[in-house]
Amino acid sequence: MNLKAEMNSIKFLQWLRLSVVVGLLLAGRDSQAAGTEPQEFNRRATATAQLLAGIMPNPPEPAFNRFTELDAWKEHQKWMTSQWALVRGRLNTMETWRDHEVKVTGAAKKTMLYPFSGPDFINAYALFPDHARYVFFSLERPGALPDMESVTTVQFIKLLTDVRGAFRDIFERNYFITSYMTKQLTTPWVRGTVPVMATMMALMNRRIVRIEPIDLFPELNRAYDTPDAKRPRLLLRGVRVDFANPAAAGIQQLYYFSLDATDKALDYYPEFLNWVGQYKPATALIKSASYLLHDGQFAKTRATILESADLVVQDDTGIPYRFLNQAPWHVKLFGRYSKPIRPMEYAYQKDLESAFKAAPDQADLPFPFGYHWRSKQSALMLAHRQ
Repeated sequence: MNLKAEMNSIKFLQWLRLSVVVGLLLAGRDSQAAGTEPQEFNRRATATAQLLAGIMPNPPEPAFNRFTELDAWKEHQKWMTSQWALVRGRLNTMETWRDHEVKVTGAAKKTMLYPFSGPDFINAYALFPDHARYVFFSLERPGALPDMESVTTVQFIKLLTDVRGAFRDIFERNYFITSYMTKQLTTPWVRGTVPVMATMMALMNRRIVRIEPIDLFPELNRAYDTPDAKRPRLLLRGVRVDFANPAAAGIQQLYYFSLDATDKALDYYPEFLNWVGQYKPATALIKSASYLLHDGQFAKTRATILESADLVVQDDTGIPYRFLNQAPWHVKLFGRYSKPIRPMEYAYQKDLESAFKAAPDQADLPFPFGYHWRSKQSALMLAHRQ
């Protein structure tokens, strides 16, 4: 080999090595991209939620194989899969409506407020999937996810039965029935709202990053049990659930608080509503709320929503129409107004019914929303602060 040929051979080998290195780097990058998890998450909590949702844990959780191999879990999986398919169809309709009708500026930095929510993460997230922070509050305790390591096979089968019981109403009617929920969320196996909300996150393909108790007012809570304390009927309990979309970067937060939100009870926690209303402007969702905001006992909560929100989506059980049918609010109505169901006839709103009748070309509402869930009887108010 002469010198020129030798030099060409060396250059070829250098090019070949460089090509291999570049190829390996590119292959490595693609491989990393395919397996990249935008956010670290709590594998055990996520797998527990998936297990309750009837979803085979992904990534696999070998410790749960003793559960997923049971016929009882496979039956649970079939039930959850069939029910969720129906709910998913409803949510698809809701999301299509949302994309056309609900415009939220800067959603990724906003907070969504949901008073009297119970564990209804499904509707909140379907309507407002991009908010940074969700603040729920209602009577039911937050509770905790079950510790699956300590659950026996017999207990697990009972747990699955209780999970199906807890989801039956929200799946069928698109709301929880308060009187039933009290029992559904206090069984020996399903304790509180966290198991239900976490299961909903799994159904909506979200992963749990962490679940932490929140104590906004530790001094007041320590004084709650003192003999002379003028305490409300419920101790304020809170939890924060950080969760993530596996296909995207970033974390979203769900705060849930259990308390009595009457004005009198809030005297014990005078800063609670200030904490709720600190993130302005917020988005508010109110549905299936037992017309509590029609009651003078909840005037402080109503005032906080009106002061904090620049967008309110609600049914007729939320803020009375007369508060929204004035400046600075502009209300668009969807669906049709039906009188309140028994025994809540007292909350009939003549002005709201007149407003619906005054618009003969009323916009349709293509999904159930609130107590009138059958046969397109639902009403929805979309109120913007102008």
